[in-house]
Amino acid sequence: MLNELVTNSDTYDDILSAVNFYVMPSINPDGYEYCHTDDRLWRKTRSDNGSPFGCKGADPNRNWGHHWNENGASDNPCSDIYAGPEAFSEIEMKNVRNQILDQTNLVVYLTFHSYSQLWLYPWGYTSALPEDWQDLDDLAQSAVNALTAVHGTIYDIGSSTNVLYAAAGGSDDWAKGEGNVKYSYTVELRDTGNYGFVLPPDQIIPTGEETFEALKVVANFVKDNYRTP
Repeated sequence: MLNELVTNSDTYDDILSAVNFYVMPSINPDGYEYCHTDDRLWRKTRSDNGSPFGCKGADPNRNWGHHWNENGASDNPCSDIYAGPEAFSEIEMKNVRNQILDQTNLVVYLTFHSYSQLWLYPWGYTSALPEDWQDLDDLAQSAVNALTAVHGTIYDIGSSTNVLYAAAGGSDDWAKGEGNVKYSYTVELRDTGNYGFVLPPDQIIPTGEETFEALKVVANFVKDNYRTP
């Protein structure tokens, strides 16, 4: 998606002239590298968490400081969903947090994950919904309609707890609850479990194509409703 915006920028000039994009291609580079060298399904960071058993890291999506470690997370340093010894114990999460706080007018936060084909919004720490949940749901519906129109891929939409499961300490919860980003989403990409985390290469481009159409809907929404005259 980033390549498309950059290499065909003239095509998207109406969006790019009105909307700023801040992109972090990978917010857990050490963990990403480790999943290619040692453990294909590794999800945590690679920090020394003090485990007497030599276990490493914390789950990046349980480490954020909004209702941190209240539910759906673990205190066990060897668990895949270990929340860390404290909120923002991981330097990777601190870096993303600081970048969000450096911006004063962020309207949308999108974090792309896999898998399950879900377009999720807060909250993840409780089944209760934000007061403006209908606004989040309306934009999500529009984005997913555009996504589905490309290859027929079906996504479910709703709050993280009610559609998936309770998991406190997620980045989308923090972005909305502490970072003052109104439209905060976690997008769980293909598929629904046939391949899971090991998606076949022939689905990479189609996934990008359909997700890009959803991204354009979101970007045009920002342009049309939040552009500074």
